[in-house]
Amino acid sequence: MEIDKKELQELVEDQIVAGQQATLDPMMIDEGIQRYLNSRSGSIRPTTVNEYENELLLLQQHLEKNGIQNLNEVRNRDLDDYFIWRKEDSHDTRLSTNTMRDVRYIVRGFVRYAATIDAIDSDVPGNITIPKLADGEDVHDIEIDAERLRQIFDQIENRAYATREHVVWALLDETGRRLGCIHSLDYGDVHLDAEHPFLEFRHDPPETSLKNGDKGEMKVNIPESLCTVLDTYLKYNRKECTTENGRSPLLTTSYGRLSKSTMRKYVYKWSRPCFLNEECPEGHDSEGCGASASPDKYSKCPDSHSPHDIRHTYITERLRDGVPVEAITERCDVTKEILDKHYDERTSEEKRNLRRRVLEEVGANRGSFSQADA
Repeated sequence: MEIDKKELQELVEDQIVAGQQATLDPMMIDEGIQRYLNSRSGSIRPTTVNEYENELLLLQQHLEKNGIQNLNEVRNRDLDDYFIWRKEDSHDTRLSTNTMRDVRYIVRGFVRYAATIDAIDSDVPGNITIPKLADGEDVHDIEIDAERLRQIFDQIENRAYATREHVVWALLDETGRRLGCIHSLDYGDVHLDAEHPFLEFRHDPPETSLKNGDKGEMKVNIPESLCTVLDTYLKYNRKECTTENGRSPLLTTSYGRLSKSTMRKYVYKWSRPCFLNEECPEGHDSEGCGASASPDKYSKCPDSHSPHDIRHTYITERLRDGVPVEAITERCDVTKEILDKHYDERTSEEKRNLRRRVLEEVGANRGSFSQADA
């Protein structure tokens, strides 16, 4: 009996998979998911764990529906089928590029873990691609886990305290402002001796500009921790210079004002797993990784973060803290409509608990609080 090319290819692939499975330890999908969630529970928020669990349960259901219950049997074709189903048929409308990016991140993280415990072939994770987002695409950005942010600052403070790189990260993290705002700061815009220290953001073209022009101008209070970093930087690490427009920038190099492109490189640099002394999720060593070749390549690391990710995280965390929306929109120069659409990552449960907490505080002053009020 003659076998056509497609049948022959599938036969060869089945033989290869059978050989791979012989070196793997059988594991049911639900057991693998639970192991993975347990491994992540100490480093990410409970709400993020729930998000991961919901996505992975959909993956489990899809795989089992297609006859796969043992993780050893999972191949890239099965995952590709899942991604197609997830985008096209799992929701009332096609899922956005950003949502699919999140889906792929979650699945890839799970598959990488499964490979480390010999439940999935080690070649599978490396074949899961993450879509790139076009500039200005109408999507959310990935929020930085609080634990990862703490690790980044631990590394910066230990290895580059009060340097330009530290100041860029600290300004972005403590103000929630856009990169262009940080770029616009002059030496005279830092008021550390005021009763309540603050930064003054000014729209001052052609050298610097704010996205929303004069409407983005504001005096923004800053915490003591940022004051300490800025004070040390100004005393010991800032290079004195005057630009051709007669301005004295806060962030300087030997040639003038620090560029926005260099600031971006600082953010990509310190957010890469390898720079945090973590194992490369892509399995590269320092010599084989294109994203480590030069500062211009740091952004190519799929696990690095952009300046906007820091802004996104700041706004979302302040919402979770219960800071009034009006205060956030003014401080961060963002409209309520944009904030609701692009930055508010809180779950309905988080919002409900926040309403309860706020109303309990009000009720403590009034002497009463109704369960129905929340």
